Amino acid sequence: MHQAMRKPTTVGDVLLYEYLEPLDLKINDLAEKLNVHRNSVSALVNNNRKLTTDMAFRLAKAFDTSVDFWLNLQQNVDIWEVQNDARTQEELSRITTIVTVIAERDDSAEVA
Repeated sequence: MHQAMRKPTTVGDVLLYEYLEPLDLKINDLAEKLNVHRNSVSALVNNNRKLTTDMAFRLAKAFDTSVDFWLNLQQNVDIWEVQNDARTQEELSRITTIVTVIAERDDSAEVA
């Protein structure tokens, strides 16, 4: 399995460094433009909340970008987090493929 060395850029980091700071916008300003509560934007910018599809649509509209741009940022982070979480990797290693399950079932049926 190939693992990235560093975590991909988060939605919050892109919002902060590519939009809020250069445009001199505050979290309250963006929340007002998106028609959401300030805490929703704050949690997203501070990487305390994952991007929802609804919020991706709002950001795409506000910044004239694609919904996929925002969703792909979140997806890249989500994938990296799973790939780099030892507990999750251990759990995944114990999953048996459906092909194996069917083969084992067929083998036991032949014995009976």
